[in-house]
Amino acid sequence: MRKEELLEHALRVYLRNPKATVSEVAEEAGISKSTVFYHFKNKKELEKELLIYAIRRFTPWGEERLEEAIRKRFEAMKRVPGLARMTYALIDNLSKNDPGFIRELTKKSFKRVSELLEKEGFENSKDVAIFLHALLDGIAMYSMYIDVDYDKFEKFVLKALRGLKEDEMDCNNSPSDSRN
Repeated sequence: MRKEELLEHALRVYLRNPKATVSEVAEEAGISKSTVFYHFKNKKELEKELLIYAIRRFTPWGEERLEEAIRKRFEAMKRVPGLARMTYALIDNLSKNDPGFIRELTKKSFKRVSELLEKEGFENSKDVAIFLHALLDGIAMYSMYIDVDYDKFEKFVLKALRGLKEDEMDCNNSPSDSRN
């Protein structure tokens, strides 16, 4: 079994139960635990690679246009209901065991989003990247507990970003204070 196939099996198991065991992953994949450990030296390594796999598969920050990336992020939230719960559980667990790994992963994500925002003309792209992550992560988190109209929230997020961009343009086009 290829490593990617095993990660796909692990994804299914962890989506059902974010505190899954290696035995459960092996059972889902129809292999022995020792085969899982052939690919991953321990459970922590499995969870790290699973988190990276899920991020690559469901996080669209490589898109050319911001609006398309946001649309795809909402599609993933709709299509894979347990994704937020699994992701937050893995991040929480790994941040206790390997905070440096989570810090680096977070930096990379913010950098990719910031670059996308810069391409879209945002001057304050690093701050807007934090804002955008907070909005999307908050919506994903609350969707674990309440019914969320993803289409409505997608429109809210896009409208908020347009408003931020317009505010940046207004600030740049306003006359400077001449009292200095």
